[in-house]
Amino acid sequence: MGDVDEDDSLSDWFKPVLDPYDRKARLRPCLLCGLPLVASIVLLISQLGPIWGSIGGVLVYSGASMWLIQIGRDLGKALEEQLYRSWGGKPSMAMLRHTDGRLDKLTKERYRAFLTKSVPGLRVASAEDEQQDPASADAGYESANRWLLEQTRDRARFELLSTENANYGFRRNLLGLKPIGLGADAIGLLLVVGVALDSWTGQFTSTIGALAPEWWASLSIVAVHTLALVVLVRAKWVRAAAETYARQLLAACDLLESARNISN
Repeated sequence: MGDVDEDDSLSDWFKPVLDPYDRKARLRPCLLCGLPLVASIVLLISQLGPIWGSIGGVLVYSGASMWLIQIGRDLGKALEEQLYRSWGGKPSMAMLRHTDGRLDKLTKERYRAFLTKSVPGLRVASAEDEQQDPASADAGYESANRWLLEQTRDRARFELLSTENANYGFRRNLLGLKPIGLGADAIGLLLVVGVALDSWTGQFTSTIGALAPEWWASLSIVAVHTLALVVLVRAKWVRAAAETYARQLLAACDLLESARNISN
């Protein structure tokens, strides 16, 4: 193995902060999952002194967030295959099927015609071919998808597509991180309960009213975070973003066709 260039290593370290996709789709889900735990540490330890609260928050964020980025990406990608199977295939591929009704017939035929003449070696399956050999038909649609992805990597030119891709990545990765987020909530709740019992000082809190405002803030954050993960972060929520992204990816056919006509 060769030596790692120092500049490249620094660039990789700050990439999740500098790159728009990494920042939105990978870093933010991780920070959201750790929010209740970090908030509990900062708020509750701050009762022992603001300096210790600040130090605790910095230590947790500096190490855990960067480590969770890799975990979040891996868990999101692993979950993605399960989601595709439960949805009947990748949305941007499935929408090209004759039997799929999420795109109107004229729009779908326009996309299929463009892909047939644009993707080298591609023969888009007819309705009969799709019925007789659905696996082969899907392989052709997947090939068309891969070609489209390569043609739309310019984020400035395909800004809306890039935005929808990040939205989908954020939801998918957050769903993949959901067990970790709930685990962080459980730890945060233990911290909150521990402070209520004054296990740190050995003193007994006799009434609820005697608890500090920081305690109530920590409890509220943990409770709201847990409720949001359980109720909102579900496969259906991810699917809505996946289908929006799929429609935008396929709509790039029209933009690419227009650009080709202008150049000719």
